[in-house]
Amino acid sequence: MSALRLAVLVAACLSFASAGTRQLKLDVQPPATLATALADYRLSEHITPVSYNITLRPYLLVKDTKRFTFDGEVWIEVIPKQATSEVHLHSKNLTYSVSQYWAKPAAGVANPAPSNFQALNVTNSDTDIVVLTTAANLTANQSYILHFVYTGLMQDDMHGFYRSSYVDDNNETKWLGSTQFQTNHARRAFPSFDEPQFKATFNVTLKRHYTFNTVSNTRQLGSYPSTESGYYEDVYETTPKMSTYILAFIISEFTARKDEQFGVLARPEYYSQTQYSYNVGRKILEEIGKYVDLDYYTLGNDKMDMAAIPDFSAGAMENWGLLTYRERSLLVDESATTLASRQSIAAVVAHEQAHMWFGDLVTCQWWSYTWLNEGFARYFQYFGTAFVEDEWELEKQFVVDQIQSVMSMDSTNATNPLSDENTYTPSDLSRMFNSISYNKGATFIRMIEHLMGPEDFRKSLQEYLKQYSYQSALPEYLLKSWQQNWNESRHNASSEEIFNSFTTQVGYPLVTANMAADGKSVSFSQKRFLLKANDGANASIQYTIPITYSNNLNNNFVNTTPKFILNPSRTTTVLFNDSLTWIIANVQQTGYYRVNYTEANWRAIRTALFATNWTGIHEINRAQVVDDLFNLARASYLHYGLALEVLEYLETEVNYIPWTSAFNGFNYLAIRLGNDTASFGGYIQDLTSKAYQKLGFNETSTDSALDIYLRTKVLSWACRYGSADCIRQAKSYFNSLTTVPKNIRATVYCVGLREGGSAEFEALYQKFKTETVATEETLLQNSFGCVKGDALITRVFNLVLSDEIRLQDKSSVLATLYTENNENVSPVFALVTKEYEALATAMGGYSAVATVISNIATRFTEQKQYEDLQTFNKDHSSKFGSSAATLAAAEVTVRENLDWSEDKLHIFRSYLAVRGGSAMASAFSAFTILMVALATLLRQ
Repeated sequence: MSALRLAVLVAACLSFASAGTRQLKLDVQPPATLATALADYRLSEHITPVSYNITLRPYLLVKDTKRFTFDGEVWIEVIPKQATSEVHLHSKNLTYSVSQYWAKPAAGVANPAPSNFQALNVTNSDTDIVVLTTAANLTANQSYILHFVYTGLMQDDMHGFYRSSYVDDNNETKWLGSTQFQTNHARRAFPSFDEPQFKATFNVTLKRHYTFNTVSNTRQLGSYPSTESGYYEDVYETTPKMSTYILAFIISEFTARKDEQFGVLARPEYYSQTQYSYNVGRKILEEIGKYVDLDYYTLGNDKMDMAAIPDFSAGAMENWGLLTYRERSLLVDESATTLASRQSIAAVVAHEQAHMWFGDLVTCQWWSYTWLNEGFARYFQYFGTAFVEDEWELEKQFVVDQIQSVMSMDSTNATNPLSDENTYTPSDLSRMFNSISYNKGATFIRMIEHLMGPEDFRKSLQEYLKQYSYQSALPEYLLKSWQQNWNESRHNASSEEIFNSFTTQVGYPLVTANMAADGKSVSFSQKRFLLKANDGANASIQYTIPITYSNNLNNNFVNTTPKFILNPSRTTTVLFNDSLTWIIANVQQTGYYRVNYTEANWRAIRTALFATNWTGIHEINRAQVVDDLFNLARASYLHYGLALEVLEYLETEVNYIPWTSAFNGFNYLAIRLGNDTASFGGYIQDLTSKAYQKLGFNETSTDSALDIYLRTKVLSWACRYGSADCIRQAKSYFNSLTTVPKNIRATVYCVGLREGGSAEFEALYQKFKTETVATEETLLQNSFGCVKGDALITRVFNLVLSDEIRLQDKSSVLATLYTENNENVSPVFALVTKEYEALATAMGGYSAVATVISNIATRFTEQKQYEDLQTFNKDHSSKFGSSAATLAAAEVTVRENLDWSEDKLHIFRSYLAVRGGSAMASAFSAFTILMVALATLLRQ
């Protein structure tokens, strides 16, 4: 190592020693008083609904004077649990002309004269609850009929009973009506007891013009001419007993690919794209039914439809018997849809179909326990799809997609527990549909499966579903079902403590495996893993943890049965007859925890990873090692020098799973580097060289799915960070847009725009304008953000403001503008803050804009950017209402990131500088370790 490089490193390490960490504390206070008490957001339980009989007539035709509204009439049978003169209901944006009730007579007896409710009370705008009063008390345990006639709005915000549209092959705009009721939007279509615990049956009648057709949850009983000329009334079978949020109906001109039981619906032009989801959907539905020992068609609904909706806020929705999807989440074109998109479509189908059992048949009692629905659906999204598509290695993908991705959020003060009792307001409900309920929920379920064993786990789920069918459930019901089948030899004695540790507490543990100097014992201890010190999170939380491990003596990465349970505030020491060289805990990352080791153990792992076939260390555990290293170093649990030294093994790695963890880790560092990525680019090219040479641009018949996915990632990173060969080949493909192989299109399109100008953008834009494949259309519009230069950035931003990009897609298209090129961050922030009012109009409100600003701010790397954010917040945050808290939190995040970079980034820069020269990186690593140790002493 030259004297000059030595001086650079010494200076870097000494500056690290002298740099203090600045903590900026910003106390964002809630309002001093709340207009509505939290408990008032919950509906009273003194009346129970039994059934709804709903008739709806939408106005969708150009000639309709009441266009984009609907008429509604509903009869609700209810039973009071106690004598009462009050009926509490949910209602939103409904205008009533009739509001009455009567006691339900015996069979064959005429209805009594109805009584009007007392003057209809104004609906509480916060809770959407209206309290109706009766002239005399309703009798306990007596059935009553509530009758309402009303009108509602078919808005374009993709909630409630809403309107959507598309342009057909004749360039005519076609309108349709569809629904999205989860979590609290059924109340926009009919007055209701709009909470998941209030299950009832539903009878639906839809009035439609003869040019339309309709579909609902259940099979159509018949279609009859209406008294209104040119209209028909479609009447549907009674649904099973279910929650309001999974009722659904569509009025459209869709066509269906179907048999007697199963159908896929879409606009007529897209009929050919429904074949794959039709095939895979039938198979997955059958296989999940076999797994849970409850055939879907025996549950009380003898048909299943899946529909592709042009405008749809969620990815998909689990309405019982009528699953609804974004078009790109359901439709496959064999010539254009990538393998990754095909997998995503199969996975989303499996997710929604799993909900037929976990969510529809057995439903979380309240959104505090959303994970009882979404955790299982996300679990089967992978393992249910694998019943049918068994070549995608989904059990491996689960680890990097779900476990490792949620760990970042769950290691800060911004997280929440799986079972979160503090769930009341609409914003609380939205929060519960986050990665904690989905990713962590599925991760926890997978952990229990490996703890219990697959057969006992499966048996317990079968019993759980049968015992609580058509009911709402609490987490303790699931625990009870698990415990009844949990073998004592698999730590059943700790089952409740494990369950409560990971469902009622936030976060997850960092397990430290401390190997003795002689290698004959390893002591295991724990603490909560936190990415940021002093962010207000409770660092004292401890967990009950199932521990697995492998080592160089037994080298068994197949057995995932826990060796022991690590209890809170305990250190457990395991003795070995012979000396270990290395140990790796958390076999196949079946437990929800990170692991740290002694320095000697880390170095031994590095040696093992450089050996032939990575010494048999499982690729999931290689991915775990990579992910843990990045995050342990980022959070100062170990020094970057050691982490970077072990990560050098990636030069030998050619598998998708570890590289996915690596790219996720490098992404954080790349963001922190800002525009200064030249040395980083060379580093990435070095590390990916073996994988790049193996995979190249050309797909082969022997490629596995994971090879195809890795090719996409490696090419994307190599081209983005300056590989001349990669850029040359990608540009060559771009010159013939109609023949680009589908699985590398994302890279080719992005490189074409990043390296090109207005001509390249215009070529891609014109392709987008004429595209008829939903997945390709999405790929094209998400490539727009790869442009550079103010003129093209503004062009794409204006597209987001326009109607050319659907509301559901605006945020993702806009995000690519600042995620694909670091140098775009400041120009995009300037545009967003200049046009924030227009963006609020385009995206449906200031909350969406606040989220955009916050997301951009996470990528700030300069003091000037921080000051620009402060100035904007000072001048304009008052217009953002409650979302001003998002803007304030963004300032805190930026300050933390700048402090982190000042504290840590120079070490990484110095490492890159050395790798860019002729010195050996391993020499740097050893030297850096020494210098960091010196720096620590100097601080003290």
